[in-house]
Amino acid sequence: MKRTKIISTISDINYSEEKLVSLYNAGTNVLRFNFSHASQDQVTKILKLVEYLNKTGKTKLSVLLDTKWPEIRTQKLDEKIEINKWDHFRIFVNESLLSKKNDIFCDYRYLISDAKVGDKIILDSWLLKTIVHEINKDYLVVESLNNHVIWSRRHINLPWKRLKLPWITEKDKEDIIFSIRHNINFIAASFIRSKENILEIRDLLQQHNANHIQIISKIENEEALENLEEIVKHSDWVMVARWDLWVEIEISKLPFYQKEIMDMCFKYGKTIIIATELLKSMVNSPFPTRAEVSDVYNSVILRTDCVMLSDETAVGQFPIQACQMMSDIVVEAESHTNNKHKDFEITFVDNYAVDKKMIAKNALFIADEIKADYILLFTNSWFLAKIVSAFKPNHKVFAFTKDTYVLNSLNILYAIEPFLIWKWWNYPLADENKAISILKQKWLIMQWNKIVIINDVVDGSAISPYVKIVNI
Repeated sequence: MKRTKIISTISDINYSEEKLVSLYNAGTNVLRFNFSHASQDQVTKILKLVEYLNKTGKTKLSVLLDTKWPEIRTQKLDEKIEINKWDHFRIFVNESLLSKKNDIFCDYRYLISDAKVGDKIILDSWLLKTIVHEINKDYLVVESLNNHVIWSRRHINLPWKRLKLPWITEKDKEDIIFSIRHNINFIAASFIRSKENILEIRDLLQQHNANHIQIISKIENEEALENLEEIVKHSDWVMVARWDLWVEIEISKLPFYQKEIMDMCFKYGKTIIIATELLKSMVNSPFPTRAEVSDVYNSVILRTDCVMLSDETAVGQFPIQACQMMSDIVVEAESHTNNKHKDFEITFVDNYAVDKKMIAKNALFIADEIKADYILLFTNSWFLAKIVSAFKPNHKVFAFTKDTYVLNSLNILYAIEPFLIWKWWNYPLADENKAISILKQKWLIMQWNKIVIINDVVDGSAISPYVKIVNI
């Protein structure tokens, strides 16, 4: 059983019950909806199907909504614009002033005031690189550094600029409220620039009594890298969004920044997701490239919690094969890892949290030393499961909860396999026996298995965590 989790992006393209079940059986733990493209009506239909499949036990899937957020784009075109290397062309911020065939409109109104001669302006996700040659009242003159053909509504990036963009747009607010109404587990917030962006989302969630929804901060620009530590500390999870990040920085530096982001997440025990083009060739091919296999393998060796499929499962021709391939590589990489359960800081400290953390850490060391088969824990709020996961267990961890929403939220955590336990007595031995019985019925544990259990003794208002060893 794999410990690293898989997030699969899906769209409304032929996602039937059979296909969702196949995707789950191939190793998917979390479904991602990209609201840069998806509509609420499309997603609602799939969410109803996912809810049905989860209730009937055919799947155990969580759901992630990825927001659009503000972006900078060119104008809508009826004909493509051909740009040759060394061409000079104009970029306007007022579309009514366009007069020449190769004039470009940019919908970022501060472009001219922010620009300096010599600045790079990137169009169409690095497919067209330009440099500012001249600044005028109504437009910039830029010089093309390569050949390219521009089509409608292409992205524009201004690397290393602090953009004066609004934060939460009206569309984003509507999509977040949609996620609250439909019990979505995670919001992946695009283009996070500072902790204030995260706090603004939390405030919106709090206004709608939805503090339970977890925030994934996507690191994808230079400003986020400058504010990395405060962003990580205030986030629930973090995503290395490599597509937009490499547009903002030199691509040769991407591996360095990926590791820097991961190390910061390890420092604070935050779940880390590696995203974008892990198996991109499988959009059109049933097999990945050798470099892609190495990319997934090395991401697991570097101790990521999750790996993500984007176009491979959203619009690709081989979505199930791509997910199965991802699972196979993950399992192979995990067979060659030995996590050392490195310590980390927690962003709030009280005696109970510290006690839980130390119990969890030592439980993993005990499991390694006695060569346990599995770890078993009980969690009301996901806190204990998140702490155990952050220490990177070398064992599969069966986490039992009585809360269905917590059940689905646990799906994203490294090594955690969540289960619902309807009857929770708060008598440790009774709860443990019930959980073990459920695992036996599912053929997940067998006679002679050795299990390390993490649980609490509750005596009135006093809660005392403990660890024990059980031989089945």
